[in-house]
Amino acid sequence: MIRSLLLTIFKMNIPPYWKCVTALTTLLVLSLHIANVHGLAVMSVDIGSEWMKVAIVSPGVPMEIALNKESKRKTPTAIAFRNGERTFGEDALTVGVRFPSNCYIYFLDLLGKKIDNPIVDLYKKRFPYYNIIPDPKRNTILFKHGESDDYFSPEELVAMMLEKAREFAQDSAGQAINEAVISIPGYFGQAERTAMLKAAEIAGIKVLQLINSYTAAALNYGIFRTKSFNETSPMYMMFYDMGAYGTQVSVVSYQLIKSKDRIAPELQPHLAVLGVGYERNLGGLEIQLRLRDYLAAKFNNLKLTPNDVTKNARSMAKLFKEAGRLKNVLSANTEHFAQIEGLIDEKDMRIKVTREELEELCKDLFDKVVLPAQRALEASGLTIELIEQVMLSGAGTRVPRVQDRLVKDLKSNQPLGRSLNTDEASALGAAYKAADLSNGFKVKAFITKDATLFPIQVTFDKEVIDENKPAKQVKRILFGHMNPYPQRKIITFNKHQQDFDFTVGYAELSHLDENEIKCLGSLSLSNIKLNGVRDAYSKYQGQEGADTKGIKAHFAMDDSGLLILQNVELLIEKTVTADTEEESTLSKIGSTISNLFKSPEEVLKEDKPVHEAPEEDPIPQASNSTTNNTDTFDQTNSTEQVKLNDTIPISDSKKNLKVVTIKETIDVNHEYLFVLPAQDDDLQSSINKITELKEIDLAKSRKETSLNNLETAIIETREKLDQSDYSSSATDIEVRSILDKCSEISNWLEDDGFGAEAEILDSKFDDLKKIVLPVWERTFEHAERPSRLEALNNALNSSNSFLEKIKNTTLDDTPFTQVEIDTLDKLISEITSWKDKQVEEQEKLPRSVDPVLTIQTIAMKHSSIEREMRYLMTKFTSWKPKKKEEPKVKAPTSQTDSEKAKTPEEQDNDSTVETNTQDDVEKSTAHEPSSTVEDNAKSESPLKTDKTNPTDLPIVEPTKTEKNSKLPHDLKADISSWISSALVICIIQIAFRLF
Repeated sequence: MIRSLLLTIFKMNIPPYWKCVTALTTLLVLSLHIANVHGLAVMSVDIGSEWMKVAIVSPGVPMEIALNKESKRKTPTAIAFRNGERTFGEDALTVGVRFPSNCYIYFLDLLGKKIDNPIVDLYKKRFPYYNIIPDPKRNTILFKHGESDDYFSPEELVAMMLEKAREFAQDSAGQAINEAVISIPGYFGQAERTAMLKAAEIAGIKVLQLINSYTAAALNYGIFRTKSFNETSPMYMMFYDMGAYGTQVSVVSYQLIKSKDRIAPELQPHLAVLGVGYERNLGGLEIQLRLRDYLAAKFNNLKLTPNDVTKNARSMAKLFKEAGRLKNVLSANTEHFAQIEGLIDEKDMRIKVTREELEELCKDLFDKVVLPAQRALEASGLTIELIEQVMLSGAGTRVPRVQDRLVKDLKSNQPLGRSLNTDEASALGAAYKAADLSNGFKVKAFITKDATLFPIQVTFDKEVIDENKPAKQVKRILFGHMNPYPQRKIITFNKHQQDFDFTVGYAELSHLDENEIKCLGSLSLSNIKLNGVRDAYSKYQGQEGADTKGIKAHFAMDDSGLLILQNVELLIEKTVTADTEEESTLSKIGSTISNLFKSPEEVLKEDKPVHEAPEEDPIPQASNSTTNNTDTFDQTNSTEQVKLNDTIPISDSKKNLKVVTIKETIDVNHEYLFVLPAQDDDLQSSINKITELKEIDLAKSRKETSLNNLETAIIETREKLDQSDYSSSATDIEVRSILDKCSEISNWLEDDGFGAEAEILDSKFDDLKKIVLPVWERTFEHAERPSRLEALNNALNSSNSFLEKIKNTTLDDTPFTQVEIDTLDKLISEITSWKDKQVEEQEKLPRSVDPVLTIQTIAMKHSSIEREMRYLMTKFTSWKPKKKEEPKVKAPTSQTDSEKAKTPEEQDNDSTVETNTQDDVEKSTAHEPSSTVEDNAKSESPLKTDKTNPTDLPIVEPTKTEKNSKLPHDLKADISSWISSALVICIIQIAFRLF
């Protein structure tokens, strides 16, 4: 907000000096309100194929894992629909054991896939009980739910999980959350990333960034180890992440790099992904599926039933769940029994499985363990000797065989790193990134540069010169393999002067096997058609000094790894004449300060040629007339070319030639060639579907709450009536009526109450509450009355003691008037009389009758006496006693009188000390122990008497500690007690107002 405001100021058409003044004033005003800015909570979601982890960052809570409803730190990625109800996580898996087709699992990798994708075929083979049909509009997949007309796309299922993740985060943070960083597998292409963003849009979540899971884990590792990084030599680390679905390995570097801040550069930690390798189907799911099939074959061999267990969907779902449990147990034990009651035809299964059997089943999988690591090293150009340590991440790395193969095949000198939380590393790293990107938090900068896993190129045809010859196709790499991103690239078409089109797609993928290339889906990403090229050229043809620099297409790979075509424009450089003006010093200072507040994009446009790719290697030139041009031209609006010859008049020597840049925007028609993201009506339909399901869940939750409240009220009512305190506070008729009402509601609940709506349940609760509340109120009155009366008695006693001490003190020595004293006296007498009378009447009444002496009336009386005492205490604390004026001793009128008063010794010493009798000295000593030097210095005689004092004792002025202590000691203690009480009451009142 501040940055936008400052940018607006510096774009105003006012002199640079006033721009600076306005900006500095704005910053000063905003700084006064900076204390009122409150940060907003953000979240990260690590949504995996099997588990989902959610982390939050909120004010006072740095990077914390949000717990789910079961107080667990991770939630199964599962959604079930049964009898119109939707369940998530463990509840969904419970439904899935009995009704497998109603519970959707492992659907994340179906995002952005067409119906003919090999991943879809593999999914159908693994989970044959799902009814998967093609989407007629987008050619992607849909889950047809049972026999109903409900259809769910993978984007909608992911949106439901993201919505549930936000619910967990909001419950933990205690506030609304709408911004998130989402962690995804690094092998997600453009189609999958676009689909993930669309799922977040359906859920109503603003995605700050999509971050690769291995990058998030590396960030989580680095933020706690910045002190081990240096500026000269980078530290190389390998992160091996085996999850439920696939395995990803990344080689990253950590280094301290000086920031580009011109004013105060500082060293900032920098993370760069250098190499990535992955195996899409190497994970815990494949191990679990093989173990499931192994158990099924073992059970069939027992011949306990003629039916084949593999043909029964419910039995296979039970076996799948048990295989998951068995896989985890065998990671820590060498053998274990797989047990299922009533697997099929009421036959139980109990089969012993050893770790050796499991390793033999998955031998080919363990042989692939090291392949992703070797690919990552090859892509980074490093050797294993340069790697500081191999850090393990992901639950799959807990398998002992996986660790053994890594140690054996990688041959690293360092032991495997296990300091990362294998489950939560990605979620916590993404949470740090979310806090960094959010406007509500300020964290230490940690720069991350990811790498392009799938290179992207532009394909176009040459400008046709001879119509008889076919057009030659040209390919230009935009983002190569392992190119860092975010970054921008610009491709220039120099010779195309007619409308044309070009295609953007994946480039050479020789580093991938054939099956993996098929899994990517369409290799062509989009087709770009440019309209209005000829019209844009025709505007400047024939103009003097106009030089066309070609059609420039601006591409960007953003932080989320998404390719974006920012704009396409025709660039014209025109030479014009302009008067040379010498800028004033103040104007230069203003221009310099205004550059400080420009956005990075504006600075980038002015500092670098518009047709160059900033901070990147040039795009290779084409060898024909239509090229990817990255030659360096003069900077826009900065380079001046002066042409001097003999024919230029002397009067024109003050003029020069200036090159200005003119940009003509070209219309773009963008056509996606991969799986189309949901748009317009389809998108709104998905949003409406998710909203309706959420409303159903809320209605269900409200009904459950109402039902729970009603059942609890019935149980508590019956229990309380068995207690003497409650039963004695009700008449026999009331007790009978309450018990009858409880029985009536209980019978109604057993018959048809559990199917009733929340409104009906609430009305039943209100009916019970009406007849129960009077009895409960009486019980409460009887229980609380003694303590309230005791408090009132204490207040009356303290007030009465205070009043007696005031009466024993003259009015001149207190700040109180006679009216105030009489008012307090009257109030104490009235409350005491009222209390005694009410207590006497209340003791005559039985407990089952409504009380005459209620807690509310006692509180009102207590409040009135406290209010009066608070007023008197406030007046006393602000009172300052007046000093009494003392008569001055008359000075000698003549020199002779003064000399007569002196003794000879005094005349010699020229002193002015007065003499006192022995009695006077004793009285002074007895009554003036604390006289001050200041008082004696101001007086003309060391001892003065007040003739009006009947005892003829000296009047002593109070010291600084005695000025407010004119009342007796016991009265002061009473006042101090009242002041303390008043302060406590004030603090409590302030706390109630604040909270």
